[in-house]
Amino acid sequence: MTDAAANRYDSQNIKMMELVYGKGYLSAGGDEEVARIVSAVTIEGNDVLDIGCGLGGAAVTLVRDHRARHVHGLDIDSRVIERAVELVEAAGVAEQVTLTQFGGGVLPYADDSFEVVYVTATTCHLEDLAGFFRESCRVLRAGGWIVGGEWFKAADNAAFKRWDSLLRQQGLNFHFVSRQQFETALSSNGFEPGSAIDRTQATSELTHGYLRRVETDLREELLTTLGAEGLDSFLAWTRSRYDALANGGMYYGHFRARKLAI
Repeated sequence: MTDAAANRYDSQNIKMMELVYGKGYLSAGGDEEVARIVSAVTIEGNDVLDIGCGLGGAAVTLVRDHRARHVHGLDIDSRVIERAVELVEAAGVAEQVTLTQFGGGVLPYADDSFEVVYVTATTCHLEDLAGFFRESCRVLRAGGWIVGGEWFKAADNAAFKRWDSLLRQQGLNFHFVSRQQFETALSSNGFEPGSAIDRTQATSELTHGYLRRVETDLREELLTTLGAEGLDSFLAWTRSRYDALANGGMYYGHFRARKLAI
């Protein structure tokens, strides 16, 4: 569970991501996306583990808007955690959110610690899905849920290959699996067969909207932040991801699965 070590953000990356995706987020959808992901489970009054918590946007909204009792957020990147701490303090929820830099491996919690594990765009960085799900299951209480959103490989077509190649050229270690492989890993490691909601079309539309904002409203500010080369690189990234979604190479979906009764 240490594969994400190669994927780090500097202060410039963080500023850029928040300009595009909103305060506290490194990916599309913001608070509305979190609300959709947790809509079928009970957050109010429960302890939540947010694995790959990023800049803290989800942790804040889980406490503020969904009334989690406490959220424990883990992320491998120290700069990201530093920014998340700032956001949590500014939102006035610091007493209900604990943020920890975590290098991977055995989760730093006792068995049966949480009612919900929340994870988005994190497992796509991991080769050992089985180990990840076993650990997630271990720290969940009886009847607990794992919920999240994830990127999956839909087809080994030209759109996917261009996207995958671009990520590898930038030194990022994504390990995309099919939705079936993901669901098999879940159900083989302590979880009941889960359910998934296809969000590919909606995410494609969101991505297209972000692309247009980068090309227009945000262009000058991003040009100042990133420079011409950095802006061109980010545009290439955004266009390639949109192409992969729009042309059947990538699938994005929400998932949830319950811990098996013993």
